[in-house]
Amino acid sequence: MVVTAMVSLPALAAHPLQTEDTGTQGPGNVEIENGLSWTRANGSTVFVYQPQVSYGLTDATDLIVQPSWVHGPAAHGVGDTNLDAKVRFYGEAPWSAGIRAGARLATNQNGLGLRHGDAAAHAVLIATYDAAPVTVHANFGINVNPVSNGGRRVDRRVSAAIMWAATERLTWTVDAGTSSDPDPGRTAWPSTLLGGAIYTIRPGLDVDIGYQASSSAHPSFRQWLMGLTYRFAL
Repeated sequence: MVVTAMVSLPALAAHPLQTEDTGTQGPGNVEIENGLSWTRANGSTVFVYQPQVSYGLTDATDLIVQPSWVHGPAAHGVGDTNLDAKVRFYGEAPWSAGIRAGARLATNQNGLGLRHGDAAAHAVLIATYDAAPVTVHANFGINVNPVSNGGRRVDRRVSAAIMWAATERLTWTVDAGTSSDPDPGRTAWPSTLLGGAIYTIRPGLDVDIGYQASSSAHPSFRQWLMGLTYRFAL
């Protein structure tokens, strides 16, 4: 159940972080974030490729599409797709605030997601404190699942991340979060801790790697993340 939840929820933020930031692309700019993850739980491994394309509609607004492809122990194929908008509604250095919200659509094959005809909704409030070389992000998110999903109807999550720009090219990251258990029969809130690094090959092109582990999750999981992010202007 934990693995199913992880591959169906939207991946947020600068990869490999799970906590979203208030940054937007700017009018006419595009960001393509190629996110890869390998999740190990209950003796099985699930691989997910979840690219994210963000288009800057205005200085403070991005439109986002995020499909997925899943390879699990029993099936593989296209997963669900997230359609989102992100809006930064406040910005006065060093603080900024925004919201990202949207829907998860049942585009999956082989039962790798929502039942066809259903959709889920999600939203996350974002706060960012930018005091170079350190940046801090905090989130409060909510995910509303259809009844047919079979798990918890409403998931909540809080998280925070710290980014430290060690050099002009290398940024170290730590991300911690906790969320309601996807099993409605459990009241404990599983938590995650992630550490990673982002390296800028050249302006507009980043690679990243991260490792995430769970605590109090049933089942527990370990996850490797890798990504390649490319930004350009149309």
